[in-house]
Amino acid sequence: MMRKGMRLLLAAATGAAVFASGTATAFATQNKTAAMACDLVAADVTALTVDDPYVPLKEDATITFEATLKDAWKLDGGTPKKVERNITAVKAEFQRVGETAWNAATIGDLPAVPAPPATGDATLPAEAVKLKGSFKITKDNKDGKWLVRLLVSRGGDTKESCKEVTVDPQVKFVSASVTDPVVISTSGDTEVKVRANVIGASTVKGKLYNNDGGDSVDITLEKGSSANTWFVDTYFDSSFSTGYWTLDLEASRGGQALEVKKADTFSVQRGASKKAKSKISFDVTANKVKKGKSIRLFGKVYRGSSAYAGKMVGLYYKKKGGSWKFAYYVKATGSGQYSKTIKPKFDAYWRANVSGTSKTYGATSGYEYVDVR
Repeated sequence: MMRKGMRLLLAAATGAAVFASGTATAFATQNKTAAMACDLVAADVTALTVDDPYVPLKEDATITFEATLKDAWKLDGGTPKKVERNITAVKAEFQRVGETAWNAATIGDLPAVPAPPATGDATLPAEAVKLKGSFKITKDNKDGKWLVRLLVSRGGDTKESCKEVTVDPQVKFVSASVTDPVVISTSGDTEVKVRANVIGASTVKGKLYNNDGGDSVDITLEKGSSANTWFVDTYFDSSFSTGYWTLDLEASRGGQALEVKKADTFSVQRGASKKAKSKISFDVTANKVKKGKSIRLFGKVYRGSSAYAGKMVGLYYKKKGGSWKFAYYVKATGSGQYSKTIKPKFDAYWRANVSGTSKTYGATSGYEYVDVR
């Protein structure tokens, strides 16, 4: 939680003037100090980066930052020369723009003074000094512009460096939509567009599921080009269940997630097929036959309401208690008629089948029993 105590960077004499005089001029001076521009003092801090600041959903968010310090070391005037601290202390604070109180942030310690060489003068370290720090944002804080500042001391002189950062809002669901209706077809996959408007999230996942159970699709949405927009396109084929479906979403940031049940609902229905239907009739000239005698298997095959000219027809048999097995192919005539003369050797059921294509459904006839005596 933030401390509410006020810290004013005023010299002692100035502070005495403010609180002793009570004049309008004195308070104007105080307000001007609070409203100073937020800038880095290049002589002290060359960079200040803040990592992913946001207002959390539940637990406090720890926001990390890193400061790069300039001229942290100097050489003393002794013989031989040794390295000593040029920057003697660094403090870190933060606040939301518009507040008057600064809150203490944590920051790492300055590194140890480099050890002097065995002989000769020391040289200044080439590496820049980088200090890591952090501050906390609670779920009750407000998003918007925040300030992070460093107080860098060189001996008795302290200067302020400041960086303005944007704190993102708490994750919030605004709206979602799914293609409605989804019309599935046997001729190919159907595109299903999922769109969502979610504020403050770093990841958005979801699930599409049939309300009657069974079918479901897990999805991961991508960040759109516009602020707070998320999208994904998925595909349904003809095997998906028809009926009413629901979209659930889960929006996350910093390991904390907002679950949105029934973000949207939609229906899946089967469209008119683009494939033609086929049908096939089947008959035999006799259901009882003496062994060694012939019978004829025959019928007609149709595509739609027209003859399926030249179509190959498969003839199948099944003994009692067995499974269907292929026996013969026969080609239909120009009028869709087919016929095959056989001498059956055993009792069996017989039927005909026409296979499907990319433009026509297959079909299977009824069956006839042939008793061989």
